[in-house]
Amino acid sequence: QLAALSDAAKANALKSRAAKSGLPAYTDKVGTLTRVRVGPFATREEAVDASVKLAEKGIVGQILAR
Repeated sequence: QLAALSDAAKANALKSRAAKSGLPAYTDKVGTLTRVRVGPFATREEAVDASVKLAEKGIVGQILAR
């Protein structure tokens, strides 16, 4: 998960930045927040690789298990 934002426009902008890295980015709404997520990934190793790729672009998030 990259972020949970109350501003849907900012969430969509972040989703677009992540998608430009070639990763499967999406948003989902939870109450008043829009979560920005990348994945899913088959293994934790794949998730870590994606996290590193995003960090190189200045996008920081956290790895969550479903």
